[in-house]
Amino acid sequence: MGRTPSRRRRVSLVLLMAPLVLSAYTHLWNPVGFPDVFFDEGIYMRRAVHVLDTGNPQEAYFYDHPFFGQLVLSGVLWITGYPASLDASTDPASLESLYMVPRVFMGLLAVLDTFLIYRISEKRFGQRTAFLAALLFAVMPMSWLFRRILLDSIFLPFALSSILLALYAQDSDRRGALLVSSGACLGLAIFTKVPAFTLIPLVLFVVYSSGRRARDAVLWVAPVLLIPLAWPAYAAWAGQFDLWAGDVLWQAAGRESVGLVGLAAYLFEIDPVLLLLGAGGFVFAAVRRNIFVLLWFAPMLLFFAMVGYVQYFHWIPLIPVICIAAALAIGRCADRIAGSTVRNYAVAGAACAIAAFGVVVTGTLIASDVSSPQFESLSFVLENFSDSGATVLASPVYSWVLYYVYDVENVLPDYSLILFEPVKTEDILLVADQHFKLDMPRGQELSDAYDDTVTIREFGHAEGAYPSAHPYASYKFTEEGKLIQVRASWAQPDGIP
Repeated sequence: MGRTPSRRRRVSLVLLMAPLVLSAYTHLWNPVGFPDVFFDEGIYMRRAVHVLDTGNPQEAYFYDHPFFGQLVLSGVLWITGYPASLDASTDPASLESLYMVPRVFMGLLAVLDTFLIYRISEKRFGQRTAFLAALLFAVMPMSWLFRRILLDSIFLPFALSSILLALYAQDSDRRGALLVSSGACLGLAIFTKVPAFTLIPLVLFVVYSSGRRARDAVLWVAPVLLIPLAWPAYAAWAGQFDLWAGDVLWQAAGRESVGLVGLAAYLFEIDPVLLLLGAGGFVFAAVRRNIFVLLWFAPMLLFFAMVGYVQYFHWIPLIPVICIAAALAIGRCADRIAGSTVRNYAVAGAACAIAAFGVVVTGTLIASDVSSPQFESLSFVLENFSDSGATVLASPVYSWVLYYVYDVENVLPDYSLILFEPVKTEDILLVADQHFKLDMPRGQELSDAYDDTVTIREFGHAEGAYPSAHPYASYKFTEEGKLIQVRASWAQPDGIP
């Protein structure tokens, strides 16, 4: 006997809810403790709080990314009454709450991503692929990348929504409205971070292939192009178009990175299982000429190969299609099994194995506390040096909190500013974390700042607290709280043991 409609609905609901529940666990449990608070997260938080403080979406004169990301983040902060609603003190546990709100928001976006991946896969490839793809995205170790406050994670829901709306437009009576909405979503994704433009071939293929009408393509393309133009238009209005052009070129090709080979090595350390499954899926997609999967993956990979700067977290927009490709490969293997009952049991077994592996490995990671030294060092600075009058040199992780939340004077937005202008006070207070030490070769001024100060207090984890073997290989990318030195250019202050 076949399934009744009510039973099919129950099964569909279970297949959707299971990945969503697991995704809520992997992305919302212990959001501040793991991973550490990364340098770039401090930059995006500073810009979001700057929007709250001034109403200006553009901070200073540096045009590295469009400003829709800080508008989204500042909107979330404004809704929560941030930071006044937190009533934060200088206690380390209280300081963690300043990152709790945005980290929880990023976790909620990841749960939304899980839902969108399910719906995209279901619409294009069927329910089985949708369940496996969403499950992989929800639990595999690479999912911890979405816990950080990064533009890549902010633009991804807009990009996925664009793909899904284009798929729904194929057989809808509201085709025009859905196409415009799809284009607007991708336009907002590009307005958040420019590499989102690499998804244009994929969505345009979906739009055009169903009806082959030029009008549909025009309806979709118009918002894709017009919305991001607000960024250079703002720069031109502010009389800074030359700065915009120079910074965009520098951002794309002016920095060095590990390259694609090094990037692949990093990703293999983080999640070898998903990467191998995804690689098999892409081979299968190439053999079967699955244009949908290939157009999602290839343009962005080509873009990464062409630009001069690629980091492991730039892989975030490709993780959904890796999960979809892996799900297709698992399904293809199951299809070779004779008998529908045995085939269904095989798929269920594969799903249980994926869930068990992901919950154990990812659960081990997200239960860790790697960020506490960062808040302990920040608390130490606030409690002992908030009125010292010294110039504070620190990572953006700390500087925006000191300046915007606690009104500490003489705090530079970023320690690297001393490479471009001299310090204006006699004394210096330096928060030297691992990121600062990596940056010291950038200029003599940073080395001098370190050499001209003495360590007052150190914060960090015990030796051996960062194992490197799998499943702990991800710790290699969470070391900014490993050892932090608070250093001063004057004699040991009174009252500081």
